[in-house]
Amino acid sequence: MRLKLKYCLCLFTIATFLQAQPTIQGNDLVCNGESFFQASNICSELSRLARADGVLAQGDNFKQIAVSGAPIANILNFYKNCTPKPTYLVSDGAGIDLMNSSNISALSNTLKQYLAEMKKSGTKKLLWMIYPDPQGSNWANLKKNQDLWAEEVPKVMADIDTPKVYLVDLRPVWAGHYSQYTSDGIHCTSAGGTATAEAFWKVMKADDYEFFSLEPSSVAPKSLASATPSPFLGQNVRNGHVTLSLSLSQPSNVTVKLTNLTGRSVFSAQRQVSVAGKQTIEFPINGVAPGAYIFKVQAGNIAKQSTLLVP
Repeated sequence: MRLKLKYCLCLFTIATFLQAQPTIQGNDLVCNGESFFQASNICSELSRLARADGVLAQGDNFKQIAVSGAPIANILNFYKNCTPKPTYLVSDGAGIDLMNSSNISALSNTLKQYLAEMKKSGTKKLLWMIYPDPQGSNWANLKKNQDLWAEEVPKVMADIDTPKVYLVDLRPVWAGHYSQYTSDGIHCTSAGGTATAEAFWKVMKADDYEFFSLEPSSVAPKSLASATPSPFLGQNVRNGHVTLSLSLSQPSNVTVKLTNLTGRSVFSAQRQVSVAGKQTIEFPINGVAPGAYIFKVQAGNIAKQSTLLVP
């Protein structure tokens, strides 16, 4: 009896160990940029969140190559010199440039070079950060330039197929918390870094960790009963409309919702689908600001959540 119990415990331990194995290594994800990353706890907090969710091994950390004071051209060079090249990249860029320059066209060209280098080097996913609003009258010129940059970046990213881009606009994330999240008007406090990392991680976790292209079972075991094919085939945004492709086994009410990264609802609509089978449904989303959102779809009793980039 004792031997049998030990055998069962051994099997349980092995099964638990196999389920708990990390799915990526620290060098797979790199944080690049300037002082917004280098002088903050964002990358270390991302590592903590990944370890807590079993995506990263205990004791492992994501790699930080950001350097304070770096213009976007230098940030591009940091990426070029990074070995090995990351599969997943978290980055910002042009914050230093925007302190003195409003030459958005030149900065846009450098960003395009950065993106082309990522494609050439094999980086698959990019999470790009749009800066929170600078606080205080001494940063008024920077805020004006950052507002222009925040309009330009989604236009550049909308034409990119590789890497796949996830835009995170930190302005709504930081809204109402600026006094907690920054002490000098532009850099993160510890609380600001944690809130920023949590916003990033929320996007990375969405749709069963789609950012990491992981199978759901590799992160969190699911019952066989839930392993049914998804009726949702994809979605895209164009000309102020979100188009949803799906295949339904029976007529259903289809509900879509967009929420920002803080969880606030910004759009919802419902459509009655009267026939089964493959179909495409279009919803107008005029008035929704450019940025990254959580896209929630429900058809009957089946629901799906993913990220959606509105250019």
